[in-house]
Amino acid sequence: MNAISPATENSESIAAELRRLLALRSYDILDTPPEEIFDEFARLAASVVGTPIALVSLVDGNRQWFKAKVGLAVCETPRDIGFCTHAIRGIDVFVIPDALKDERFMQSPLVTDDPKIRFYAGAPLVTSSGEALGALCVIDYVPREITPDQCNALQILSRHVMAQFELRRRLVALTRGDASRQEAIRALRGALDRGEFVLHYQPQIDIRTGRIAGVEALIRWDRGGPALVSPVDFVPLLEESGLILEVGGWVMRQAAADHRDWQRQGLSPLRVAVNVSPVQLRDPGFLATLQQALGSDGSPLDIEITEGVLMEKTEEIIQKLDAIRAMGVHVAIDDFGTGYSSLRYLARLPIDTLKIDRSFITAMTENADDMAIVSSIISLAHGLDLSVVAEGVETEEERKLLRLLRCDQIQGYLFSQPLSKGELETLLKRESAITPSPVEPGAAFSERRLLGRRRILGSGTSSDI
Repeated sequence: MNAISPATENSESIAAELRRLLALRSYDILDTPPEEIFDEFARLAASVVGTPIALVSLVDGNRQWFKAKVGLAVCETPRDIGFCTHAIRGIDVFVIPDALKDERFMQSPLVTDDPKIRFYAGAPLVTSSGEALGALCVIDYVPREITPDQCNALQILSRHVMAQFELRRRLVALTRGDASRQEAIRALRGALDRGEFVLHYQPQIDIRTGRIAGVEALIRWDRGGPALVSPVDFVPLLEESGLILEVGGWVMRQAAADHRDWQRQGLSPLRVAVNVSPVQLRDPGFLATLQQALGSDGSPLDIEITEGVLMEKTEEIIQKLDAIRAMGVHVAIDDFGTGYSSLRYLARLPIDTLKIDRSFITAMTENADDMAIVSSIISLAHGLDLSVVAEGVETEEERKLLRLLRCDQIQGYLFSQPLSKGELETLLKRESAITPSPVEPGAAFSERRLLGRRRILGSGTSSDI
């Protein structure tokens, strides 16, 4: 067999790199704005391995560009000094236990200067045809090892990132073409103008008394078909097009109006939580929009934000949250536990509630580590005088464990899926007719849970948005 000449090998390498770059360009993702789904994967990677930095990194022709980042301020670094440039050469997790002891990196300015990288592990982001676009990587300032389970988790997360890239590419093909994208935006604009958006409400239960303590407002699109359209299918385009500012304002106003209607009916006073997009919170007009929704009577609206909002411009966000709480609005951190950097700011943040991500609730009955995480979050929150809501509670065992751990409230399909305004009113009227037992605080919960069970259709879970 003839040996391959260096010239031929080099030519093949150049051709492979060209195919890789063409594949990267086909996803149309370079230099796009941050997206919560990719930020979430970065936070999960940091949480799994226990590092202060995690990135969704894409290796372009002369740079590493970060689609998502946790614990790092810069958006890109030169390719020739980057770690991900090496990670994309294989299919396994690329690990550097101590960069100062590795000849390939000991002189890199990323190691000798800020951020002074010592540990790196990157799982390549590989397309179905085999091109590595970049890496889902975790970084630490100290040398360390990575366990086989952590490597496996990184690879699983990297595959999920690639699945999102693939989905995003298909969505781009459907919505970003001038005609189709404009048509989709017009449909959303029409939905707002015609009043096709509706709110459903998922109860939050006081775990000590079993009674409804509040509700979370969740948007749906009623297009007139047999089923409502999930926000997963339209909120990304609302955010991309900027319509989220108008729709988000409508959500707050409608939630406040529904609450006033419940008050007029003499129903139990409730706090109503609405999810606020990072796009909304960063909008200069958000405070005025919120104040308008509250009205002169100061409706008890709360807002829920994700940990990702806290990763950048922290001081600016803290000032805005201070102003929000000055209006009498409570602030909750949603999906808490999947992030990392926000922990260092937690004591400074003007917040009232932590909502534990449902992934920990689901796993805690089977995994001692997840149980320890849930217990630690609850203890940490109570030490900071914060209340705790557990999301995605679906079994009686989870409820009992959370009560033993002194969680404050639970939310999930064990009690009820999200309900229409009328259905919630029926539930509130049923609750007002129940006298809670002084012996068993969960009696009201047990009786009223029957309605929630009847409401669960098909194989739904509590992963509502």
